[in-house]
Amino acid sequence: MKLKSIYKSYGDISIFEDFSIEFEEGKTVAVMGASGVGKSTLLNIITGLTDFSGTVDTKGEISVVFSEPALLKNLTVEENLRYAVAHAYPDKKQLAAGIEAVLNSVELWDRRKAYPGELSTGMAQRVQLARGFLFPSDYLIMDEAFRGLDTALKIRLRNYFLKLNAEKPKTVIMFTHELDDALFLADRLVLLESRPVEIALDRRIALNKERRTYSSPEINRIREAYMRRAVK
Repeated sequence: MKLKSIYKSYGDISIFEDFSIEFEEGKTVAVMGASGVGKSTLLNIITGLTDFSGTVDTKGEISVVFSEPALLKNLTVEENLRYAVAHAYPDKKQLAAGIEAVLNSVELWDRRKAYPGELSTGMAQRVQLARGFLFPSDYLIMDEAFRGLDTALKIRLRNYFLKLNAEKPKTVIMFTHELDDALFLADRLVLLESRPVEIALDRRIALNKERRTYSSPEINRIREAYMRRAVK
């Protein structure tokens, strides 16, 4: 995905001026920055939810995982998934198999008949992850998907994300305030700052993919560089 020469203003306030960025196919990129810097505007540009000048070149469909589950209360878990993606699955048997597989991946198949009001916060967010990966998209946008969760739950959800992305690989762009989420999940970290928006830091994250540790010298350099920019 390539964004080229993006311009976006709200009245007299210029958010983006000749802004360009490329997201490598098949990789997970974490986009970070202080509140109000323009992350939400960038997300809306990528997903086509706001007008702008410039070009966004993509190679397929986009699905989104939000910070709030946004599930329909009168539908069960299984029905919520079917409602969201049925148009993309003409074959009903294929859809049923896909729903079963993705709910098994997030360990919620036994809760498929439950309604959103009967789910814990973590379960509801797992349904969101499942929905995002079930939709046959090439790009997955995550908007503060782990915000407000306690540490133990967040760690579990990170691992569910890694499992789903291994089974159904996508190009992922995650917007987050949480550096640890970025270091744990991403292949690359992009830090935005100022107005109009500039890229203050753009670094590859050389993780041990199997152990998902961040104790390497390179990770420590990224963390230190990020903290220096964040406290400016």
